[in-house]
Amino acid sequence: MKWLFKPFPFLIGLMIGLALGYVLAERQPVPPAKALRAVRQGGGEAVPPGHPPVAAQAPAQDAEFQRQVQSLTTMLADDPKNVQVITALANLYFDHSKWQDAQTWYLRSLELKPGDPNVMTDYAVVLRNLGKGQEALDLLNKVLKQVPGHWQALYNKVIVLNFDLHRHDKALEALQQLEKMRSSHPDIPDLTPLRKQIETR
Repeated sequence: MKWLFKPFPFLIGLMIGLALGYVLAERQPVPPAKALRAVRQGGGEAVPPGHPPVAAQAPAQDAEFQRQVQSLTTMLADDPKNVQVITALANLYFDHSKWQDAQTWYLRSLELKPGDPNVMTDYAVVLRNLGKGQEALDLLNKVLKQVPGHWQALYNKVIVLNFDLHRHDKALEALQQLEKMRSSHPDIPDLTPLRKQIETR
């Protein structure tokens, strides 16, 4: 995901650089599928191998998380419509599996910058983890219509179709499209385990 910051005075720019450093390092580019390591709230099915289970935040990690939230919200107090900071805050909640909070901030980001395919894909993952599989699929389809080569959206479409909506034939069709993209998208992970899971259903 590319981040395009509008010009700031030096001091504010430095503050943003320090506060967002950790968040942005995790998300360039953002693979939205990484949030699929979490199981939908209220139960759900396991995701493909290689996605570790969600672990509780250790106290030190929780303190760091709160520090980052505070830094970002302080920036927003001075610039409430800064879409980069708003999206960074959404990403931060996303990375800590705080889906309701992530939803709130992704929606705010999309209000200010409608149609951002990366934000839309991340938000679709949030919807999936809130148990809203059909809404997630609808949003992913919208991304793919806008950007047909957006492999993260296609990957997440496979996941939602197979594990949430149990439309396994459609999941396999989408997976075949994703497999064809691998030669030109080296970031796409090994799809063999996912194919096996779909075919055994």
